[in-house]
Amino acid sequence: MKFFIAVLVLLSCNIVFSQNTIQKGNTIPMVGYWYKSAHKNVTYTKTETKTVKGKPVVETSVMNALWEIKDSTDKHYTIHYTYKNFIFSNPKDSVSIAYAELFKGVTIKYRTNELGVFDTILNLDEIIAISNKGLNNVFKKLNWPDNEVTSVIAQKMKSLFNNPTLLRTSISEEMVLIHYFYGLEYKLNQAYTYDYYLENTFGGEPYPALAVFKMTALNAAADRCKLTVNITPNDKEFKRILYETMVSVSATMQIPKPQKSDFTTAAMQHKCEAEYSIAEGWPIKIIFTKISTINGSKSTSVTTIALTD
Repeated sequence: MKFFIAVLVLLSCNIVFSQNTIQKGNTIPMVGYWYKSAHKNVTYTKTETKTVKGKPVVETSVMNALWEIKDSTDKHYTIHYTYKNFIFSNPKDSVSIAYAELFKGVTIKYRTNELGVFDTILNLDEIIAISNKGLNNVFKKLNWPDNEVTSVIAQKMKSLFNNPTLLRTSISEEMVLIHYFYGLEYKLNQAYTYDYYLENTFGGEPYPALAVFKMTALNAAADRCKLTVNITPNDKEFKRILYETMVSVSATMQIPKPQKSDFTTAAMQHKCEAEYSIAEGWPIKIIFTKISTINGSKSTSVTTIALTD
């Protein structure tokens, strides 16, 4: 009986300490304490505003997914992210709609470290195979005429859509955002500045940057905290890498090479705001804003990720 009681005490201690706690000075570590088989419903909304001929053009896409903890160990979490459906505000974007249809029901399997920091996609080869096979079906579904022009366009699209680095960057975006703030300790209203790298969406050299993290709100009674990060790339390096990347892309796409002068005013700014459960580190809502300016054309992208039971 004494042994049984001792086991219960030990188990209760594990339960108490297997969670984030607010420490002295309103400080918390942000660690994911997730149990196997736990799951969340994800609503991913992305709104892009671009300036075209001086007028704003807005496009919105919505995706629903299921986020599941498939394995939980002292070294990592294995998570499955299954796409359920996609909704586009622009019905004319037939290629994107047809391509998205390929991933309905598809599961992205990925791993984090023991703290909840995003690590790697585990089934990338499977996703590439789906993309390869599906693109041909996309072209058939669109009923494109079989001629030299459409053949060249199709080949250019395949070279981009099936680029492993580009594909990995594209499909992991929402997973990276969900895990943005893990693995760090935060004190209320204190800024933490780190050297950072922004991934190049075209698979080229990453952009060196500075990231400033901060906990802006803490509510122990509600089990909630709010975290922010502002990321600014090194201006000189950003322009150099962007130009070199676009030169490479233009060669791949067989389009005119850009001029270096096109990138003299190029700029980019990332900001992420998130609300989390303190105790178990569950993400509640993430808002990611990206502002890009190239050759006088401004593009603003706002991504909202909401996770619910």
